[in-house]
Amino acid sequence: MEHTPTIRAELDRYLQQKGLSLAQFGQLSGMNRGIISAIVSGNKSMSVNQLDRITEAMGLPEGEFYDLFIENFIIDHPPNMRRIEPFLFRCAELDRLDAIRRVVGAIMDNLLYSPKLFEVAEGLLAKGRHEAALLLYEGVAEAERYQHSERLAVCQYRKFTIQIGDDQSENLKAATLFEPFVERLDEIDQLDALKDLANVYRSLRKWDKVNEMARQMRAKAEIQYSLKHQEKRVSRDIEKRTRGPLFGYIAYADLLCAGVYEAQGDYHQALQYTY
Repeated sequence: MEHTPTIRAELDRYLQQKGLSLAQFGQLSGMNRGIISAIVSGNKSMSVNQLDRITEAMGLPEGEFYDLFIENFIIDHPPNMRRIEPFLFRCAELDRLDAIRRVVGAIMDNLLYSPKLFEVAEGLLAKGRHEAALLLYEGVAEAERYQHSERLAVCQYRKFTIQIGDDQSENLKAATLFEPFVERLDEIDQLDALKDLANVYRSLRKWDKVNEMARQMRAKAEIQYSLKHQEKRVSRDIEKRTRGPLFGYIAYADLLCAGVYEAQGDYHQALQYTY
């Protein structure tokens, strides 16, 4: 039976080859002797920050031991998000998408980790790490595919927005896959989702779908606009969460409808919506 190598064994071998004491290596890595001793002896687990310091002190490329880290401290241990979260962020920084994919595959059998992994994905998205975030959204969406949760819908929305690009056939595929999840989103988020879908369908010149999305967006925006003027507390909550003022969604829906009628050659109706 083949045994999986360990980071501890690699470090111990390096110390012996170089004739370094724990104290000497501690100085090289910026960690005290006690931590190095505990790591080598197996009495202490390892953080990704400590791993990076050890790797640098050994003169190895960044992320050299990330596959072993996954084997030694994620697959072989009960998942610990305090260890996994910083590791995922570090993998994203180094563009180690392969490592992120392995971690997601290792822990997503258990739905208990889904909310935290979703939070990590949101954090990565906020930092502009779109490809890394996409892997996490896909993992959460796959794990929750039978849950009918709002989080599943948000994951599908994030996947849709990340995947939109220059390939129109892929854009159509992304829009088609996402559209059934719109109604599961929060009522406020539905406005932006419909707007994004309408824009994609407009770029594809699918005017029936543009018209459908625009009218849905207008109806939902009118409801929220009415609520906004009924209670100040609700108003503040709504304005914080939309990308723009609510009347903008109503006006933009009319503009989209004007574009639909113009494309169909009905210039009279196009002008009415424009006005």
